[in-house]
Amino acid sequence: MKRLTLKYFLSLLFISFVLMSCDEFLDQPVKGKQVLSNYFSNEDECLKALSGCYASLSPEDWWENDFFYLIGDICSDDAFKGNPIEGDQRDFGNLARFLITPQNEWTGVKWRYSYEQIYRANLIVKNVPEAPISEDLKKQIIAEAKFLRAFAYFELVKNFGGVPLLTTPLTVDDPKLPRSPVSEVWAQIEADLQAASTDLPEKSEQSASELGRATKGAALAYLVKAYVYQEKWSDAEPLAAQIISTTEYNLNDPFTMVWNVNNPNGSGSIFEIQNNYHELYDAGNALPSITRSRADGGWGFCTPSSDLDIFMTGDPRRNATIIKEGDYVDDEHPAYDTSLSENETGRTNRKYYLPIADRAEVDEHKRAPLNQILFRYADLLLLHAEAAWHNGSSSAALLSVNEVRNRVALSPLASVGDQLLTDIYNERRMELAMEGHRYYDLKRQAGILQSGFPRIKEVMEAFVDYNMNSNTDYDAGNNKGALFDVSVHTLFPIPQNEIDLSEGAIIQNSGY
Repeated sequence: MKRLTLKYFLSLLFISFVLMSCDEFLDQPVKGKQVLSNYFSNEDECLKALSGCYASLSPEDWWENDFFYLIGDICSDDAFKGNPIEGDQRDFGNLARFLITPQNEWTGVKWRYSYEQIYRANLIVKNVPEAPISEDLKKQIIAEAKFLRAFAYFELVKNFGGVPLLTTPLTVDDPKLPRSPVSEVWAQIEADLQAASTDLPEKSEQSASELGRATKGAALAYLVKAYVYQEKWSDAEPLAAQIISTTEYNLNDPFTMVWNVNNPNGSGSIFEIQNNYHELYDAGNALPSITRSRADGGWGFCTPSSDLDIFMTGDPRRNATIIKEGDYVDDEHPAYDTSLSENETGRTNRKYYLPIADRAEVDEHKRAPLNQILFRYADLLLLHAEAAWHNGSSSAALLSVNEVRNRVALSPLASVGDQLLTDIYNERRMELAMEGHRYYDLKRQAGILQSGFPRIKEVMEAFVDYNMNSNTDYDAGNNKGALFDVSVHTLFPIPQNEIDLSEGAIIQNSGY
């Protein structure tokens, strides 16, 4: 009885001491709290803020931007949703079918993380000029932030058109902003890229630890693409030629090595998201898991169409782009199983495929070590060819497009007139297939058969006709694209919750 009483007494004494200690602890001011007003106070904090800005390109989990990089394929004739399970990522499938509403979760994700990147970039642009660091480092950090802000606005304008334009950190007290005209968004993108290019190093000037960060070449290449999207051909062609003349980039890497996990930041890489496997952190790429066959441990999304496969027949790039049911892939997969019952096309994307030995050991769906290439030299060469054609310089156009073909030992083109433009378009499809470009290319390119319309109209009509009337492959009878309306679907809807939060200041895109 005494032992129980003593134990009870000691317990009460201990509890009283803890409570008293907690009370005293809670009465103390918080020490070491990180707030914005005392941040950017040294070099380390400035660089960490910049790292956070880069992190918005591909945040920790699979759905935070990585998944959206597939939209440029599934909203075109190159790919289907892939996994036909109706309830599995329904909104992703609705985008592929153009059954799109302002409540679509994936357009909401794209909007959210683009503005997160813009907010973080704006914090840097505002605060780093007063930071106690060297002037050279200030210039570089601000230049990288402006490049990343331009990238975010590029992603927004090509998906949504005009959007609210923010160049300073937004606060809760700021008025609700309406959408700025598309021309003003492009003007801001151009200004940021031009400013960034002045203070960024060339890729060849970067140390091994700096590879992957923005460069002068990346800023100027995106400026070329911004000009092309606006059909500023007289600006695009000479700037692309200027980048080409620097010899900073080349096509020396074989096509089969462009997306190889062992060739990060290759000779033709202009800008790519850096990924790696880490036991603790989600610092990798989700796309290898998301796009791989469900029979091979993947999720089965974004499967190449038979239309694309037939288009690439005989091209050396086909086998490095598409895996079809039964194809030899590697020794572990001598006859690849695409899981036909869970695959709309019987195909998967070879570019994101990782051999078993290269797959992340834990949480592969967000830790794959494959870099995500956003801009490469072949893309720039083909943009130069397109701009040169529009400027009436067929010889310059042929020189660039044939450099891309030469890498894979294809005979040079000698076409002229409209056929040359068609060939340039076709070369873009062949070279960049399943890299997220096709939908955006089609909707900015002028129609060849139906003048006055974006090219996507004629392409999607032909795609539906093929699938419904002449296709005898795995994806036959799939009417994906039948709902495409050229007056609506060249832009996505503004997320409804953003319109609601703006209290009506933001106006929805037409047709939604």
